[in-house]
Amino acid sequence: MGQTTSQIPEHELEHLSIESGLSRGGILKLYSRFISLATHRDKTTNEYFLTKGDFQSIAELKQNPLGDRIIDAFFADAEVLERRKVYFKDFVKVLSHFRPINKNKPHPWNSREAKLRFAFTMYDLNKSGTITKDEFQDILEMMIGANVPKEQVNSIADRTMREADRDGDGYITFQEFCNAMEKTDIEQKMSFRFLT
Repeated sequence: MGQTTSQIPEHELEHLSIESGLSRGGILKLYSRFISLATHRDKTTNEYFLTKGDFQSIAELKQNPLGDRIIDAFFADAEVLERRKVYFKDFVKVLSHFRPINKNKPHPWNSREAKLRFAFTMYDLNKSGTITKDEFQDILEMMIGANVPKEQVNSIADRTMREADRDGDGYITFQEFCNAMEKTDIEQKMSFRFLT
């Protein structure tokens, strides 16, 4: 695996804390985990980074039916996808989506819209900016397919498309996704307490 000791520059630690809402101690704990997973170092910047292969070596992700989708979420940002490297800042940004929202002290990486965008990318398998019935059905099958007959999964996907696809074009756009999630407490459903 990667290195176990390294330091985050003070200015970067402060910046990450402000943008993510994580405490300095929480960021340092994440950095320790990140460094233990990172098997690569950028020759130009000397920064550690993760590749898809590094994520695929994590046992918990191998066992999770959505493991590949979770890994893809770390590469959903166009810049990250293009460089095929997840640096520590990218790692923190993705994980910060799962922090509870503090409405009195908003953080750019952890707003309702940021959570919705992240959730949307989990369904948009081909990164087209829309969700098709097939994409939605594929995710449903990954999540519940072993416990629910295929016909029922198909029925759920059909009903969801009818309800969410307001203009009837066969695709759910991000705005339609937001409209469909309007009454969902995404702030709580996509939150868990860790490393505050």
